Amino acid sequence: MINYKNVLKDILLKEEEKFFHGLSFIIVSLIAIHIVIYFNFYKFSSNWLETESKKTTFIITNNFGEKEIPNNIKDKIFNYFANNNLVEEFNAFNPELIKESLGLGGLNDLSGLNLPLIYQVTSDKQEVIDDVYNSLLNISENRLVEKHEHEDQLYEISILVSRIKLVIFITLTFVIILFSFLVMSIVKAALLANFNFVRMLQVMGASSLELAKNISLSVFKKILPGSLLGLIFIFFISILLIKILGSSFNFFNVTYFSDLLVSNFLLLFFFVIIFSSIFLIFLTTYLFNFFENRFFDKL
Repeated sequence: MINYKNVLKDILLKEEEKFFHGLSFIIVSLIAIHIVIYFNFYKFSSNWLETESKKTTFIITNNFGEKEIPNNIKDKIFNYFANNNLVEEFNAFNPELIKESLGLGGLNDLSGLNLPLIYQVTSDKQEVIDDVYNSLLNISENRLVEKHEHEDQLYEISILVSRIKLVIFITLTFVIILFSFLVMSIVKAALLANFNFVRMLQVMGASSLELAKNISLSVFKKILPGSLLGLIFIFFISILLIKILGSSFNFFNVTYFSDLLVSNFLLLFFFVIIFSSIFLIFLTTYLFNFFENRFFDKL
């Protein structure tokens, strides 16, 4: 009985082995980095949108002719928030920070600039936000209190995030199609270059399925080293990517970093299994049809 595996290994695609290593490293790295970017961007953007949607900014404006809101009212507001268990989190904006954000950091206290009090409250319950608003109206002694819910301002940002995800997905699909086309073209060229040898195997009784399976397995083994090296490279790139992205988000911490790192590892692990299975099934099906259609008989 013919040992197709050894024969095909020794003759077919022998010269293309180094090329397959380099090609698989580049293409699989591109595919993996797109998956990692998509996954991490999805996680970060979803968490950021969820966090921001819970926030509401309250602006308390000074009365006419009032340079600043009295300290006793500031203390009452602070005590109200400190004792309010329904509010997940609150932040008071420092006047100096407000000046800096408005580009007025050089102004002194004698400039006559009346700065409002700005508080940012985190809660996903509308009744809590309404209660805070009514309480601030009472505590501020009917000064102007403005309420700005961040959720109302996130619609356009969520559309932009969705478009970025779509671009990443389309690029990923293009790279996968490109890789499939390149592999099929190389294998087809190798078969045409050795068509007398392959035709001899068919005459000797090799079935289309046997040839397809063995050639697919041979090609898979040739792209495996470069692919694994590419995945290891991308895993370390993902660690750097997570740290860079995470430094910009206040929900990012050591626990979140560890969880995301494990998720990225599992993501790449399952990517190897799924990609390998789809690749083998796809290439075997392509080659089976190639041999069944007697392509060599048409040359």
